[in-house]
Amino acid sequence: MPPAASIATRSAGRPAVRGARAAHRVPRAAGAPDASIESLGVLVNRVAKAWREELDRRLRPLGLTRVQWQALLLIARANGAITQRDIAEQLDIGAPATVALVDRMERDGLVERIAVPGDRRRNAIRATASSRRLMTRIESAAGTLRREILGGLTPAEAQTLHALLTKARARIEALRP
Repeated sequence: MPPAASIATRSAGRPAVRGARAAHRVPRAAGAPDASIESLGVLVNRVAKAWREELDRRLRPLGLTRVQWQALLLIARANGAITQRDIAEQLDIGAPATVALVDRMERDGLVERIAVPGDRRRNAIRATASSRRLMTRIESAAGTLRREILGGLTPAEAQTLHALLTKARARIEALRP
């Protein structure tokens, strides 16, 4: 008789499981969510974190902190200027941290503050020529990394992944009051 760990079992319509790992599996209760679905949010978070950390590692020689290169990407993609409030919201940092960030970047010649017409209390931030040159290097590194990461997927898989994540994000936005 073969060892119990090598016997294939089939229950509740699940595929047979072989090997030592089968002996350690806890059966899922009928109607219970699949563990891979339950951990999807954790997986998405880990992928995003690993992606940011790898880009951070590649951009370290430019002398930028993570929050600086993320802010520069936001500013560059804003096509002109973006308010400090928008930067704070999109980077998920507080107003005091945003002021300190913009102060540091302004001191380093990467951004400049401009008045928001009609609102003396608000400043918009725009890129300088120096940061636009730096953005070319940031975008290049980000593009290279994106191609390396997505290179393991077919174009159809990458499009499907994008569509599904976009759909999930829209659902999250729809849940907000």
